[in-house]
Amino acid sequence: MTTTPSASNFSLASPEEVLAYIPHALGFYPRNAVVLLIMQGSCLAATLRVDLPRTECSSATAAQWAEQLVQLVHKVPDATAVFAAVYTGQVPGGSHDSLPKHELVERLAPELVHSGIQVRDAWYVGANRWHSYFCLSENCCPSEGFDLPDLALTETHLRMVVAGSAPEEQIWDGGGVAEWGNKSAVRMNQEILARELSGSVPRESLVKDWAGLLDADPAVAERRLRADDVLCASLLLSLSDRMIRDILPYLAGRGTLRAFEALKEVSRASDFGRASQDFSDFLLGTAPCTPDWDRIERLWFLCRDLLGVAEGEEACALLCLLGWVNWAKGKGSSALRLFGSALKNDPEYRLAQLMGKLVESGEMPSWVADPARAWRLRLEGRLSA
Repeated sequence: MTTTPSASNFSLASPEEVLAYIPHALGFYPRNAVVLLIMQGSCLAATLRVDLPRTECSSATAAQWAEQLVQLVHKVPDATAVFAAVYTGQVPGGSHDSLPKHELVERLAPELVHSGIQVRDAWYVGANRWHSYFCLSENCCPSEGFDLPDLALTETHLRMVVAGSAPEEQIWDGGGVAEWGNKSAVRMNQEILARELSGSVPRESLVKDWAGLLDADPAVAERRLRADDVLCASLLLSLSDRMIRDILPYLAGRGTLRAFEALKEVSRASDFGRASQDFSDFLLGTAPCTPDWDRIERLWFLCRDLLGVAEGEEACALLCLLGWVNWAKGKGSSALRLFGSALKNDPEYRLAQLMGKLVESGEMPSWVADPARAWRLRLEGRLSA
């Protein structure tokens, strides 16, 4: 599942504009999935992506699938309507009633309407063409549908590209990060630090190293990280300590002072107070706060950069941190892919197991569906009523 909150500063008034917008909202081109654009009145509140059933499903399975989607839609406060798009690689037949997955749409649409959610339109998006499930005559649209490449010529797509959006062909799995030229020097320093500390990790000092980078201008932080082999080695070493690893999203999203208060309480392993409770609530997405999205974005780039020098447990920790950030933004599909990559590296990596189950269950942070607190794309849109 992926949810992406939206602002409202340009029009998405036609099917072509909506379908051109979806890959930019998700950050990738969906495959074998249904995407629901969830409305609050005339405003786009969230974009929800859910996998299609892998095989032809029974009536009971289709009903269960539809019920899951209805429940997810109602997690968005004050949801009033949806637009639906079904993505597969299939080639449809020559008639409107032969569109792939039409039986799922026929099951889902009444369920949504019965729950109080209007279904404005539903489209099938194939490899080369798109069709409307609700268009039943040639007067509405041709039976062969419309050319998908034409979406690249829409105003929405062009404006998103100009704004810097570039959807990937598939969800990023954490791979493809170039190895650092000074990796051997960093690894050598990391081994030296590990021997010197002999398992006694100076948590406050290491958290301060992370805080210093999160507080700095991103360009300055990147240069410092790349140029200081010892600093980089200390950051990698810190990832082997679960308490430091887990405090990093909180350090980014709630600030340095709060993070140190929580670190002190959690380190006592007893007599927990409000700081440790806020820390726990934030990691689980139940805290009633607004995350510091600028700092969280810096954490994401730092972790991605460090993948070029990390190994083993460090790489698993970084993939989980990247996954958490995407989950916090509402990008559940991207988060699942990263947690899956961590488990490929180490099938027993506990944080990846726990977060994967959390995301698969459809849980999302409370702030995702709250326009005042949620992460936003740089360029969003308004759907016409």
